[in-house]
Amino acid sequence: MAEEKPYLTGRTYLFKLPKGKDLLETLADFCHDNQVKCGIVSVIGSVENATLGWYDQTKKRYEKTIINAQMELLSLTGNISIQDNRPQVHAHAMLTGKDYNVIGGHLFPGTKIYVCEAYIQEMVGEPKVRRTDKVTKLSLWA
Repeated sequence: MAEEKPYLTGRTYLFKLPKGKDLLETLADFCHDNQVKCGIVSVIGSVENATLGWYDQTKKRYEKTIINAQMELLSLTGNISIQDNRPQVHAHAMLTGKDYNVIGGHLFPGTKIYVCEAYIQEMVGEPKVRRTDKVTKLSLWA
C-alpha cells in the first residue's frame, strides 16, 4: 500500500440545488465551476425520482433500479475526485417514501432534484484520480 499524504481542509460550501436538475450532474458541475478537485459531499432534501444501484461482485456490474416517485433524501454522502480530467461525485444515498420504508444504494445520474441542500468540504492536497480497476472493474482511486 502506498503511503498516503494528509489533506488539509479548504473552502466550505453550503448551497441550495436547483429544482428539476439532475442531482449528480449539478454537483459535478458545481465542483467544476468552483475548481473543487477533491472533497467530501453531503446532501439532504427531496427528489422527484431516483436511480440507485448495487454492485454485483460476481457479474462485476451494477444492477440499477429507477424509482419514479417522490422521495425524501435522508442522506447522501460521498466524495469528489477526478475522472477523465473532470470532477466526479461518487455518492451513496438513502431515501424514503410515504410508506417510510428506506431504500439506499449507489446514486446514478437520472435523479431529479425537488429541493436539496448541499454541503461540500474541499480537501487540499494531491487530488484523488479514478481509474478502472482491472480486478473489480470498478472506477477506483488510483
